[in-house]
Parts: sequence; C-alpha cells; structure tokens
Amino acid sequence: MNADPSGTLSIYFCGTEPCTPGHAFGPAVRPHYLIHVVLDGKGVYKRNGETYHLKAGDAFLISPMESTYYQADTKEPWRYAWVGFDGMSVEDLLKRTCFGSSCVYFCPEDEEKREAVIARILELLDSFLSPGQNSLTLMGYFFQLLGSMQGQEPSSREDYPRQYLVKAMEYMNNNYSYNIRISDIASYVGVDRSYLYRIFMEEEHISPKQYLMRLRLRTSASMLRTSQYTITEIAYSCGFRDAAAFCSQFRKATGFTPSQFRGYLESETKYAQHSLDEPV
Repeated sequence: MNADPSGTLSIYFCGTEPCTPGHAFGPAVRPHYLIHVVLDGKGVYKRNGETYHLKAGDAFLISPMESTYYQADTKEPWRYAWVGFDGMSVEDLLKRTCFGSSCVYFCPEDEEKREAVIARILELLDSFLSPGQNSLTLMGYFFQLLGSMQGQEPSSREDYPRQYLVKAMEYMNNNYSYNIRISDIASYVGVDRSYLYRIFMEEEHISPKQYLMRLRLRTSASMLRTSQYTITEIAYSCGFRDAAAFCSQFRKATGFTPSQFRGYLESETKYAQHSLDEPV
C-alpha cells in the first residue's frame, strides 16, 4: 500500500523472511519505521550498543535513520514477519504502546499470548497481500498487532502523569484545527492547567502551548509541501485565527514565509528532477 508519508499513518509494505543460520542485516539505516515479529527460532537485535536476544513472539522496532543490526541464531535461525510504516501520527502513536519505553517487546512465557501476537502479524500480512486490499481493514489489523503486544495498564500513581500527557497529546492531535485553549485540554484530561504545564515540561521539555503550536506548524508545512491549498486555507485548517497570524508564526519558526517555503520546495524539486534527467 503506497501512501503519502506526510499522512497520519501509512503502511508501506509487509513481508516474511526465513533466515539461514547466522544470516545478518546491517549495520544499516531505514527511511521509515519497521516492526519485526519473530515467528519461530531465535536471533539478536543490536541498537545503540545494546544487544537483545529474541525468540518466537518477541518483536523489535527500527526507527527512521537509526543504525541497527540483527542476526539469526546459528543453530535455531529465526523466521520473522515485518511491517514498514510511517506518518505524522506515528511518533505519538508509538508512545502509547510497548515501544514507548523500549525498542523491543519481550513476549511473556505464555503460549496463548505468543500465538496471539503471531496471529495478528500474519493477519496483517494476509490483508496487505490480498487483491483489492481495504486500507481501513489494514489499519485495523495494524492496531490489533500493537494492542496484542500491550502489557498491563499502569496501576501506580507514578504512572498517571504519563497517562495525562498521552491523553492531552491525543486531544490536540484530533483538535488542533479548532480554536482550542490550554484550559480546554486540561479540562478534557481532568487536571488543572498548571499541573498539565508541569507534566509537559517534565516529560517533553516544552509547554502544552508550544506543543500545540509545533503540531500546527508541522501540519501546515506538510500541507505546503504536498497540496495546492491556499495559504488562507492552510491557516484555517491548522487552527490559526487568520493567514496573517499563520505567516507570522511560520516565519518566526522557520525564517521563511509560507509562500517562500513552498516556492523553495518547488524549486528544489525541479532542480532534483532536472538532475535525474541528466545523462550519467
């Protein structure tokens, strides 16, 4: 399923690979996210100097432009299935999953749990390979896969701030195009405004207001890059009160006006296309 990488969530491809003993990949980087689920056998995954030993039912996440290395066991080489994906909402989505705190998922020593994880990735693969695939069905299987790898819900009071943060981010991601206030977000989450501010500063090192503005600017930049909407249409679509306010904030953040930014991207695209057309 080829989809626009600037979209909310795009699944690019899925596949399986039976590996020969000691078969390795890397060190190398990928331009998108990948989740590998071990179907059977064993292997190791190396990232940032850490080595993880994985078995059937376990999974590992590869993030964009992150150097990684993985290798099949020499005696019991693994077979794995994988899904490649990306999009504007992926970073926030993964924060709400087992991959929010780790690049690996270790399946409990529970046959039923292991079979459930493997079944979900195989359903996703079957859906992806089916003729006339339905994108909503595909997304559904992807979310079911992530859900199957979830652990128990946080139960201690120390876990509450993170839950509040995720809920606030989710609200902003779904409502940034409206004239929402930080007090609206705090009310939705169920905390007061000052406590919400403290959570964001401790967890994200930016204020809720800054997070919302960053979200609006990133979305507007994507729209400038991938659509022909007018500056005014983009301004209102991203929650700015008018085109002037949008231009002011965009220039403050990037050094360009929206029109200059779009013009620069168009000239770079033409130059790149011209270079590709040149004989080598």
